[in-house]
Amino acid sequence: MKILIVDNNVSTVTTLSALLADEGPFEIEVAYGGQECLDKLNVSPDYDLVLLDIMMPGVSGMKVCEEMVKDSKLRNIPVLLMSSAMPIPPDEFHDSLEKYGDLVVVKGAIEKPFIMKELLAKIHQISKKI
Repeated sequence: MKILIVDNNVSTVTTLSALLADEGPFEIEVAYGGQECLDKLNVSPDYDLVLLDIMMPGVSGMKVCEEMVKDSKLRNIPVLLMSSAMPIPPDEFHDSLEKYGDLVVVKGAIEKPFIMKELLAKIHQISKKI
C-alpha cells in the first residue's frame, strides 16, 4: 500500500513514517505542505491513501481535497484527514469535519495526538473499501 503523509510538522511526518514502516507492508512518501502534496500527486497519482493534515500554512488540507476532487486522476485517491488538537469544543470540530465529508476523497478523520492502533484500524478500513 502506497501512502503519502502530508504535514508541515517535520516531527509528525518523521514519527508517522517510522511507525507505519514498522507496522506493515507500506510504501511511505512524504510531503511537508499542501502544494508539495499536489505536486507529488500530479506527478504520480498512484497513491492508495493520503494522510493529510488539515491545518497547514499556504495550501490547506481543505484546498488539497478541493483540488483532488476537481482532477479526474486524483478524485479516487482516498484521504484520511489528521487534525491537530485545537482549542475548540468537540462538537464544533465535528461540525467542521462535515464540510470535508462533502468532498468525495475524504474517507475519514482522526484527531492528533492519536493512538497508533486507531490509525492503523482506520487505514485498514479504508484500504478494504478501495
